[in-house]
Amino acid sequence: MFGSNKFFQVVSGFVAFGFTLLQGLDWLFKKYNLESKWFNYILLALFLAFVTSIFYLYVKSKKVVSNKPKTDNKKAKFIRIGNVVVTGLLLILFLYFFKKSQSKDDLLTEQLPEISNAFDKGDILFVFKKTKSLLENYPDNEILKNFFVKSSWNINVDSDLKETEVYVKFPKDTIWNYIGFTPIDSLRVPGLGEDLIDFTLKLKKGDVEYITEGEQYGYFEISLLKDVPPGFIYKKIKENINMNMPGVFLGPDNLIPSFGVSKTEVTNLQFKQFIEDGGYNKPKYWDFPFYFEGEEFTYDKTIKLFTDKFGKFGPANWIYGEFPDGEENFPVQGISWFEARAYAKYKELSLPNIFQWLDAASLSGFKFKLPNLSGSNFNSNKPRDVNESDNEIDLLPNIAGNVREWTNTSHGNNRKVILGGSYTEDEYTFNSFYSISPFDRSIENGIRLVKNLKEIYQFNDNFIAKYFERDFYKEQDVSDEVFEVYKSQFDYPNKPLDVVEKIIESSNKNYRIEKFEMPTPYKSEEKLYGYIISSKKFNDKTKPIIEFPSAWAIFSDDLKISDDLIKEKKYLLDEGYSIIMPVYYNTWEREKLLKDWWPNETEEYKSTIVKIGKDFKRVIDYLETKENLDFEKLSYMGYSWGSVTSNILLAIDNRISSASIFVGGLMLQKSRKEIESHLYVRRIKIPILHIVGKLDGFFEYEESFLPWNNLIGTPEKDKSIIVLEDVGHGLPKDVVIENHLNFLKKYN
Repeated sequence: MFGSNKFFQVVSGFVAFGFTLLQGLDWLFKKYNLESKWFNYILLALFLAFVTSIFYLYVKSKKVVSNKPKTDNKKAKFIRIGNVVVTGLLLILFLYFFKKSQSKDDLLTEQLPEISNAFDKGDILFVFKKTKSLLENYPDNEILKNFFVKSSWNINVDSDLKETEVYVKFPKDTIWNYIGFTPIDSLRVPGLGEDLIDFTLKLKKGDVEYITEGEQYGYFEISLLKDVPPGFIYKKIKENINMNMPGVFLGPDNLIPSFGVSKTEVTNLQFKQFIEDGGYNKPKYWDFPFYFEGEEFTYDKTIKLFTDKFGKFGPANWIYGEFPDGEENFPVQGISWFEARAYAKYKELSLPNIFQWLDAASLSGFKFKLPNLSGSNFNSNKPRDVNESDNEIDLLPNIAGNVREWTNTSHGNNRKVILGGSYTEDEYTFNSFYSISPFDRSIENGIRLVKNLKEIYQFNDNFIAKYFERDFYKEQDVSDEVFEVYKSQFDYPNKPLDVVEKIIESSNKNYRIEKFEMPTPYKSEEKLYGYIISSKKFNDKTKPIIEFPSAWAIFSDDLKISDDLIKEKKYLLDEGYSIIMPVYYNTWEREKLLKDWWPNETEEYKSTIVKIGKDFKRVIDYLETKENLDFEKLSYMGYSWGSVTSNILLAIDNRISSASIFVGGLMLQKSRKEIESHLYVRRIKIPILHIVGKLDGFFEYEESFLPWNNLIGTPEKDKSIIVLEDVGHGLPKDVVIENHLNFLKKYN
């Protein structure tokens, strides 16, 4: 049979017909997404038809009687070989299409459900990599394309050096994946969220190689890398970028030319070299004459102000021209803006403008969540080595905390911007706008330098932050009748509390943590909840203190009643006070319309303040029912945002017997009149403790605190005002503890 021409013709026909038919059916099934089982049925029918045809030929060949002698000539041999080859091809054809059909079945029954489950569980990296791989074999599968798009986003890459090689690494990759030459208009990368780095790029052109810091993309001027000084980091050009800080809007389409930024802050040892090289004696380094508050300051008149504790040129905390022992690599501190500028000129470098500093601090663009600052030097007793940076993710060492860093940017006519927060302050100051006098030599003041790699962009360097000027003494009060209307915004229907209470396990067995939860006093799917912390050693009624948090409650999504938090409140708990910590609207895990604490004239700001006020009053309703609390001695406590928010809260509920607030005042930004703080603060009558630092850069002493102090309705005999001369926004803890306890003993 295998030597028959007829067999060859039949098999060849099956190969041609079968391949054409199966290719057409494969296209049809893909286009209309038909079930693969019907394709398998057709494949099986073709196979059975082929077997039947072969059987028929075999039977027929047996009936043919040939009188010719059998010969194994060359022609018959070629026919047999051809028949075997064609039969093999046909079997391979059947096997190929069967395997292809089975592969599609595997995609539908196993891999797509696996991808869907991974997406639902938030394993975006798996979804991205799996769909990217499968699309190479199934480029037209709409489900795969949909998951790939949902798990990724698009970037472009270009360079000032033509045909630069581009490589990419995704999380968990061990090798660089080659992408191609610039320009690359479209590259999909995984979208893993705020906490993870989606990708890292490597650009290479000859001897020039640059690895990006995290998720950098777009246009890179890598030819400028040669001009970046040792110890500096290259920051790429950014165009049309939104930039904002609490209280200061910098615009939606900013340009930041490429620059280099020092990896570390300037050290004591580096600054000492400036002094030894006669830096204080060379007028060319100093920005004089300088006009300040209408007065001219010349070099000769002013340079004598910049001395150490014993009258020698140098930082304010140095002794007789020497920095503290063992602190050669600590940041230089206690210097004015003039000294920072002089040092920068001496090094032929610059102070950053506000745009450069924000970019260097990874705060440019839209930032819905601050970086992890757990390893930064905040709330400590002293600065640390400039190279130390425990757990700071994607941040230059100590750009958050340690010392505040002078910038080249003015705030109004008489202040300079200084950013990043310091070791004496809370974490939220990292992202907070701060400005002080250029003559200020606070111990928290330090330097980080930049190198402008191209011609200075004058707009950024000459930018003056908008200065909110406001004279509260000239602003009109409203009548008591009108104020009652304003106050009624915070009213709500008198409904049952419907509170659920439960005890929270604490690792510190000396203290009790109770969680309460109830419906909000306004329409919301959220619950109003909070915590009551008290010491177990007091069996009688404890005296309640309701707290309003600092602005960190806006930036953080997690309130943890940790051992550190209990330790912070220990001085109160051990004296028989209970701390009530409500989770107000727009704080911690609750819904947030506001991204910062500064007032504005929007409906969103007004609505947020009204809901906060209602939450505050509703929690007091609940506290009034607690038999283990001495409700008549209910006190209020707030720091920073908690202090300025008290301007309204203490005026809308008369059940608070006293209040202790720290670093507050009247905020200069305007809101809608019906929630203007100065109208409310005039109606506060209760005893109040207020401790402020005269050098506070958030709530200025002259323009924010003094108007508050003069307008508040509390009688002078019940006001306990403590002004600390050489202190800013971070208050000494011992001063807070001593005065807070003394005040509570007097009034509660």
